[in-house]
Amino acid sequence: MQEYVDLDGLTRRTRRLEFEDGLNDLQNALVFLLAGLMAALFMSPFGIRLYVRALQENKELTVIGLVGLFALFVVITFGVRRLIMRYRREALWKDLGQIEPLRWQVDRRISVLAVAVWLIMFIAGMFFLSRDPMDLDAGMRLVIASAGVATGLIYFMLGQALELNRYRWLGLAAGLASGLIVIAPVSAAAGWMGFSVIWALGLTISGISALRKIQSKGKQNLR
Repeated sequence: MQEYVDLDGLTRRTRRLEFEDGLNDLQNALVFLLAGLMAALFMSPFGIRLYVRALQENKELTVIGLVGLFALFVVITFGVRRLIMRYRREALWKDLGQIEPLRWQVDRRISVLAVAVWLIMFIAGMFFLSRDPMDLDAGMRLVIASAGVATGLIYFMLGQALELNRYRWLGLAAGLASGLIVIAPVSAAAGWMGFSVIWALGLTISGISALRKIQSKGKQNLR
């Protein structure tokens, strides 16, 4: 008797291990928040004045400080990732054997499509800015909105591929919300702040709900 094996379903369930506990969402929420805060700072009048003044007083030290800030961002990101993998191995995946994380978390075709969307909107923003160079905020809002729409597309398509409803809703809601920044009468700094808050909040809600669901299943299995 031959046993039917759904390879597509098996592959999908295996790939979902990387996403269904919500920890990736919490990590990405932190990344979005930190990146958005830094972008908002450097795009704000205060940040620009601080940067120019620092360059005037000590150019070399300013460059070292910027490199150090970027390095700190990378260390925090990878540090959180290592903590997540340790927690998974010791708590969530301890009964599943040795699991190697995905090298590519998102299908390359999805990434290419998202980059194409971002490039189209980015070029449109640069064209708009070239026609009206004085309206820097409007051009930057289009760039910010393009990043939000591209990110939303990635999460929506990831939800489709993995059959995760929370990613479908996250991609639609956060992608649409960040896309609306293009028509908001705000500065570039406020636009970046809004972008980071939208995605950090959406990913935090998605991550916490998924983690609670996984933990609830674990408690039920112990009974």
